[in-house]
Amino acid sequence: TLPQNFHARIINGSDVQAGEIPYQVSLQYVFIANFHFCGGSVLNEKYVITAAHCVESKSAEQIKVIAATTNLKKPNSTHFVAEITVHEKYNSSDSWKNDIALIKIKGRFEISAVLKFVPLPIPNQDIPAESVAVISGWGTLQEGGKTPVVLQKTEVFIASQSYCKQVHTDAGSNIHETHICAYDPVHETGPCNGDSGGPLMVDNKLVGLASWVRGCASTMYPTVYTRVPSFLDWIEANAV
Repeated sequence: TLPQNFHARIINGSDVQAGEIPYQVSLQYVFIANFHFCGGSVLNEKYVITAAHCVESKSAEQIKVIAATTNLKKPNSTHFVAEITVHEKYNSSDSWKNDIALIKIKGRFEISAVLKFVPLPIPNQDIPAESVAVISGWGTLQEGGKTPVVLQKTEVFIASQSYCKQVHTDAGSNIHETHICAYDPVHETGPCNGDSGGPLMVDNKLVGLASWVRGCASTMYPTVYTRVPSFLDWIEANAV
């Protein structure tokens, strides 16, 4: 299968309890009830961080942000959007390079037991291969499946950059230094459609944004994420 931006769900995950992943958000269309299309994370009181491919073709008026919520049928905190900032060097034709964007909300996020700002890594933080990572989202539970109502999470492992580069290059896609890859080499678990833009966390720090996948939950092809430590200067310059 060709690489695709996945607008789907965590496969073989487990339900997230209220307050367990308090920075996760659901990006939804304003005019379609409960239509989740991507994930993201609350960065500070005004901004959400997500993948560029989630929002590049959308206007601020089309999108709303659901925060502080695990069950999409019971949204806690709904915010409309003031502005979308897509990375100026985002390139969908080169392996979705620089797949990062910021969403500025109208109003402010209020910190609570179920809403927190996502902790960022240190600049160019080294993330060793085989580190345990947590991913979360409302993507489909299997390829072509339905969206879950309750936020899902699963553990995956950071792939070595050389392995990720090798298997994806062999299949015709570039892997850049600004990518980070993660998968489970044994069990079929990982993100699927609808988890795009969502967080990849190592040691409770945001190290990746779900960008693209070759097949859902593959044990051979790691999922590719935007490497957040490579973009801290850009985030700092734009999320103000």
